[in-house]
Amino acid sequence: MGYSFNSNYYLLLFPILFSIACGKSDWKAAATKEEGKLSADAEKVVEYLLTDWDKQFHSTDISTAMDNLGMKQDDKMRLQIGEHFRENTNLARNLRYWGPNNYLLNNDEKRIAKYIIFIFEKNNRYPTLSEASIALEFEEEYIKERLVLINEAGLIHPSDNEIRYSLVDKYNTWGGPLRYNFHTATVEGEKPFGVW
Repeated sequence: MGYSFNSNYYLLLFPILFSIACGKSDWKAAATKEEGKLSADAEKVVEYLLTDWDKQFHSTDISTAMDNLGMKQDDKMRLQIGEHFRENTNLARNLRYWGPNNYLLNNDEKRIAKYIIFIFEKNNRYPTLSEASIALEFEEEYIKERLVLINEAGLIHPSDNEIRYSLVDKYNTWGGPLRYNFHTATVEGEKPFGVW
């Protein structure tokens, strides 16, 4: 009885063996590394943030970095960078201290998240879009659009309630120690930056 040789097995096995040889426990990450490779623009944002975070008290988010680089806001790229940071918290002290999710949402999205949490914790219910729109002074359509990203980021999930989303079980820790607070500073002659 003979054995047939299939080269595809070696293609599937290589990332696992490479991961073991490198001492990595997560072979899945090694296998999908190429698949999740950052775009050139995303790499620029990451490089910008790593440099920014080296400055004392700086804690700039992904969205602000994109603005400072003159890039058009791109939710897909922001989510990709956020996932990259989740998988590589060793890249910067900020990621280890404050958590990668702290940098994923922009200031508007953090305001929306904080409002939803406030109403949920205070009244044990979710707000309506109309309530959120009045309280936050955002158009309802804009809130709906931002909720899509907040859902994709992992803080909420679709639900059959007033705002069509519910908070995930671990919403209190999802945003890291800073939760959904943000402080953007502007110094004359410099681009805006986040601080903690």
